[in-house]
Amino acid sequence: MDATQKLAKIQQDLQTAIELELSTLPPYLTAYFSIHPGTNVAAANAIRSVFMEEMLHLCLAGNTLVSIGGQVKLGKDNIPKYPLTLEFKGREFAINLEKFSKSAIQTFRRIELPDGMPPLELSLKAQQDLNVDGYSIGEFYHNIIKELVALDNEYSKQGKHLFSQDTSSQITETYFWRGGGKPIAVTDISSAKQALNEIIDQGEGAAASLYDGDYDDYDQHQDLAHYYKFSQVYYGRHYLPDDDPKMPPTGEPIEVNYQQVYSMVKNPTHQSYAQNPDLQSLNHKFNQAYSLMLQQIEQAFSGNPRVLYNAIMNGMHDLSPIATTMAKIELDPAKTDGLTGCPSFEWVEPVE
Repeated sequence: MDATQKLAKIQQDLQTAIELELSTLPPYLTAYFSIHPGTNVAAANAIRSVFMEEMLHLCLAGNTLVSIGGQVKLGKDNIPKYPLTLEFKGREFAINLEKFSKSAIQTFRRIELPDGMPPLELSLKAQQDLNVDGYSIGEFYHNIIKELVALDNEYSKQGKHLFSQDTSSQITETYFWRGGGKPIAVTDISSAKQALNEIIDQGEGAAASLYDGDYDDYDQHQDLAHYYKFSQVYYGRHYLPDDDPKMPPTGEPIEVNYQQVYSMVKNPTHQSYAQNPDLQSLNHKFNQAYSLMLQQIEQAFSGNPRVLYNAIMNGMHDLSPIATTMAKIELDPAKTDGLTGCPSFEWVEPVE
């Protein structure tokens, strides 16, 4: 491939990375919304911290893409449909929109599996695929970093710059909320590596360490990487600092009650609510707010970064009460299964 083709491939890989980060948000949010208020506190906090950091990861991948001349796309052709198969090298599994359960947490552990860890048991293949070029998300990002380094060297030899110095279309701390890690403006290979390594460290961590890199990099509190946060919930125990990352945690028990959840219907679509006008209306409103949030995030990467904070904070503020209301309404009261509503996370042309 010539330099132009290599650049196009990396841009496509980074767009895939953005769609990968986005694909985790609806499953994590669905599990979070399904938990009864005031119960499963540790699990709810873990899930919430992860999906907030996934938004950061989306922004970091977006900054890198914009810096090398790409365009972030979060429209109707780029959002996931569920059930969705994540296809890694040597392993594949379905992720679903489903209530908080041990099987859902196991799926979350599959998503966040670190490099060097043996695969967890496989689940069934779904209909729509998202292909990830690596054994894990971490390996996928490491591959992108290697390709960026090689192309940056090629550009330098020709006296050209791969990365733009203009950060006006990137997300920086000015337009971001406080939390684990921080957004990084990408202007060269060093900052690109820092941004993508932050995604790796926070998300999958490493098979040799329980913790992400925020403590060392940003003087923030020591925090577990995503895989280990979900593993604590899965095993119902806290990790101790000297626990073996490849083994279950051995610390104090965590209260986990999979009965304290709303029985949300699994993988709904808008058609699932054709016979229930209340749920149909609420689902439509949810999808409008969700689509508007994605549209605003895309706008933030197109020269208007100030809209990001409102997109996330107002978007999440709008989504949560609709989802929790849906979770309390039975899909069909005439049946005895007790299934309740669940947002379908589908694209609906947003209304400003």
